[in-house]
Amino acid sequence: MNKIYIKVALALLGIAGYMQNVAFASETDEQNCEEDYLINDNPTPIFEQYENEISEDKVEALAALKYVGQSLNLLEELSRVDVHDYSTDSTESEHIIYNKKIGNMDIGRLDFTIPSASKYVDVVRHYWDFKYEKKPDKKIINAKVARLYCKNLVVFEKHNPDPNYTPPKKIYSLCSRRPYKTICSILAPSRAIKYDGEINKKTELTKVYKKQKPIEFDINPEEALVKLRDNLAGFVIKKGGRFDDKVYVTYINAIYDNGNSTEFADNKRQRDHEYTKILNLAQRIIDDKYDYRPRAGFQSPNKCCLPTF
Repeated sequence: MNKIYIKVALALLGIAGYMQNVAFASETDEQNCEEDYLINDNPTPIFEQYENEISEDKVEALAALKYVGQSLNLLEELSRVDVHDYSTDSTESEHIIYNKKIGNMDIGRLDFTIPSASKYVDVVRHYWDFKYEKKPDKKIINAKVARLYCKNLVVFEKHNPDPNYTPPKKIYSLCSRRPYKTICSILAPSRAIKYDGEINKKTELTKVYKKQKPIEFDINPEEALVKLRDNLAGFVIKKGGRFDDKVYVTYINAIYDNGNSTEFADNKRQRDHEYTKILNLAQRIIDDKYDYRPRAGFQSPNKCCLPTF
């Protein structure tokens, strides 16, 4: 066994340990399913839906995890920032939306709670949902899957809204869900991969991930976000403690103004739309009106990704 293979194998074992931290989900699979309102009883497993997009390149998956991990870490740091100097606005449901502009960066933030810590797994499942069979107005992640490494690591494809691009320019974003027993961070389609080509089955992305701009972590997280000069959106979901029977959700959607007024305005409109969808989903979870029953599906051929919820 050569040294390179050993290093890859050890790295994959590390990922396996990280993914196994979410095995607790199975014990809650049957709860909260007493009401069949709007539930899809027979959802198509992820790896059947996106069979043509599955990647078995483990080295590329490792590079993808390393790259996306920085964004997830920054999201978690931003979720801990005090919002005392943010402006506020209220939604129709009386939730508070926080906003702060620093230079060209427009940071939006929504904090809310869901009663009953036992719903933590359901919250994590529902906010990381990109199944093509769901209606767009219910999808939190509404984008085309371009590459699927595993259930928790996906490249999504969207289009630049600027009408000057004919045909519309494709934008790719690597996204991930990092679930643990009491905290989960989810990176939604936002930070664009700096890549001018089209991603298809044959596209090799290992070097592309390694060339992406790194995030600085020895400075204030808001300052690091400004220096990143890119969009960043996602969730940080926390399960309350023993005597704190709640699930805490923070949604951050930071938009970078790159000088393209059309794109910036469209991103802000989309952010407002996301706030509405997110809160509507939260209410459905509170009311036990789930979108579909949990289903395990079958394992990805990529061994770095073990079965998770």
